[in-house]
Amino acid sequence: MKKRLAAVVLAACIASCGLWACASQSGGAESAGDGAAQDQEAKASEQDDLEAQADAIKLLQGKEKVVAAQEFYAPKVTTTKDGTEVQLIPNDPYLWNTAILDGENRGCTAAKCHTSILDATQLLPMSHPELWNPYGIDPTIKFCYMCHSKALFMQDSMHALHMNSEEFVEAGGNCDSCHYINPSTGAYEMWDLVKYDTAYMGITSVSEPVGEFSFTQDSITPTDQVFYYWENADHQGVTPDNDTSEEAYANWEISVGGLMQNPFTFKLSDFEDQMVERVYKMDCQTNPPGGAYIANVNVKGIPLSAIMEKAGVDSSANALHSIADDGWDVYPVPMEYVQQYQDDILLVTEINGEKLGMLQGYPVQLWTPTLGGCHYTKRVVELDFTADPTEPKYYKGFTNPKTGEMFNKPNTSIFNYTNGTFFPAGQAIEFEGFADAYEVPITAVEISLDKGKTWTRYEVGETDPLRWVNWKFSFTPENPGSYLLKVRAIAADGSVSTDPSQLFFNVK
Repeated sequence: MKKRLAAVVLAACIASCGLWACASQSGGAESAGDGAAQDQEAKASEQDDLEAQADAIKLLQGKEKVVAAQEFYAPKVTTTKDGTEVQLIPNDPYLWNTAILDGENRGCTAAKCHTSILDATQLLPMSHPELWNPYGIDPTIKFCYMCHSKALFMQDSMHALHMNSEEFVEAGGNCDSCHYINPSTGAYEMWDLVKYDTAYMGITSVSEPVGEFSFTQDSITPTDQVFYYWENADHQGVTPDNDTSEEAYANWEISVGGLMQNPFTFKLSDFEDQMVERVYKMDCQTNPPGGAYIANVNVKGIPLSAIMEKAGVDSSANALHSIADDGWDVYPVPMEYVQQYQDDILLVTEINGEKLGMLQGYPVQLWTPTLGGCHYTKRVVELDFTADPTEPKYYKGFTNPKTGEMFNKPNTSIFNYTNGTFFPAGQAIEFEGFADAYEVPITAVEISLDKGKTWTRYEVGETDPLRWVNWKFSFTPENPGSYLLKVRAIAADGSVSTDPSQLFFNVK
């Protein structure tokens, strides 16, 4: 009982750290080996004690057994660095969630598995881009499967990494470590994605919840929390270390060519008097449902329309290629989009009143609002208007390859709270997040506290698709218990979030 699984990546990390310690600390490999052996013995002894307690409880009867089991199998409560109490598993009178389903030992962040989904990617055998979480969203495996469900076949790669690992298998890892068998369909589903909706007992249901709702489109993401991702020609996603000096800005040149009357080359200062300031959002193309990869910031830059007017772009052009200094030219946009948004597309040089940082592509980044972030070319050196054999495709959300529906359009998330957070009964909780649908305006946000059986709708009217909808919902739970908040968005085209964001929380 209470066996803790050791994850592949964590075990590899511990092993490598142990080797480093042996080589660098005085006392050599022998003393480090002795310490590791003692640690293993202590853990084995603790495990034996837990199993002995569990076996003893099985032999008890009546009320004595109930009391002992409730204490032994009580959901674990932890305290975060800021003093917040967290309990990840709902209480239930039958101990189903802990004693039967063994909830603490299943899923990616089970005891002694990954401490964080975000950190786990950095311990893979190959380089992986850093995953961001600027709004304090509790990350799940959704942060991974948006990219890999189509590109790198996550299902097969995750099975290979785990089931072919001696550490995982020897620790007792099996299919149920990561999966849940749906009682209705018999299908194996990801435990982390269905545990609150389907598996656990003890979640309090509130039909048609009532609270205070508000929203704004003007809230600004702090510059140091603006997500970034470097895509390179080798697809390794390694962040470079580019020059951010004033000289680099002053000497930066962009050539404008292709099908036009007046090809030319300019420096950023040449258009200083035509720069404009706007509040714009930027969505990652593969921002997962409930994800954090969106920003709403005040940008300053040169409107593409000013460049096009000087160049005299020919009507026969059907594509705009924005080429970076490293040769990156993967996501051109069609002229149909360019013509519609030429006053809104900017060559951005400042975010929130400051020059772009290196991570945002200093000294200049092309911003294509309403489109996925893959079109936001960093360090632009060429703008080419061309007649391509096939008009380019532009990306504005991610399609589920299995269902054909949009994964993340419209999309929502819930900011600032960790799953399992405790709140006091009778006091208002202010929830906050975003709603967005790329080029389609958001028209409503809906709230559910009964696992989606009923939804309370809040109309937001006519919104600007160039900016996010930053919503707030204040709810006062009157009774102690465990709750599951779900949030989804409605867009102007009638589409509804196929995968609502959710937050599990406790009240006492």
